[in-house]
Amino acid sequence: MFSTGAMLGVRATLFVYTLGVWIYTIVYDAQHGKIKGHFVYFTNLAYTGLVGYLGSSTFHTLQLWRRNTSSSFTSMPATLQLLHWLLYDSVMLFATVVTVLFWSLIYKASDYTSAEQKWLTVSAHALNSCVLVDMLAGCMLFSPHWSHSLTLTIIVLLYVALAYINEAVNGWFTYDFLDYKKHKTVVAPVVIGMFVGFILVYYAMYGLQLLLERLLPPRFASRTVSQDEQAHNGSIHMALVNQP
Repeated sequence: MFSTGAMLGVRATLFVYTLGVWIYTIVYDAQHGKIKGHFVYFTNLAYTGLVGYLGSSTFHTLQLWRRNTSSSFTSMPATLQLLHWLLYDSVMLFATVVTVLFWSLIYKASDYTSAEQKWLTVSAHALNSCVLVDMLAGCMLFSPHWSHSLTLTIIVLLYVALAYINEAVNGWFTYDFLDYKKHKTVVAPVVIGMFVGFILVYYAMYGLQLLLERLLPPRFASRTVSQDEQAHNGSIHMALVNQP
């Protein structure tokens, strides 16, 4: 379906665009006095992860295209392969959740009046889902192992803690639904529901990817998946793939 060169072009294009938006957003916030709170927002943290994944996958695909054998991904230590796998899981999950939550609960047209604001908003909360192209055309797989979904849930928990630390230090909430002073007893059920929702979305996307594996032909060159290997004293299973 996709040759190695075509996949390289897709990933490189997505990486260049997201990197440009990432840099532009930082400059924009710096010019408007908002840089202090830039990385307090989950959207910006998730977008940083997206840029990192696209950059890494572009590099590995470039190495595969140049060597025409196996990518540099397979030659990395197992721990780095695991981290790349978790990064893939996180950008897929977070891009999906960020997009849905923003347009359904947070977006107010009156907050985004200029063309520049609209472009940055669409890039961060809609075009960020471009990473789903990687699910359709690439060969990285979601892991069904509970340790992956647990790790990503812990990351979300740490973000909620960061949001409350920010409120204690700077006096404002990143997102209105986290404002316990305003919403009081509603916040706890919302946060718990959010954690459950992340896990449900994770496995829903895993199921979708299984369906794609059945319905679509090999999507990116050829892939060889080895048997699962145990890592970290058997607590995490890894599937090694020839392409990232």
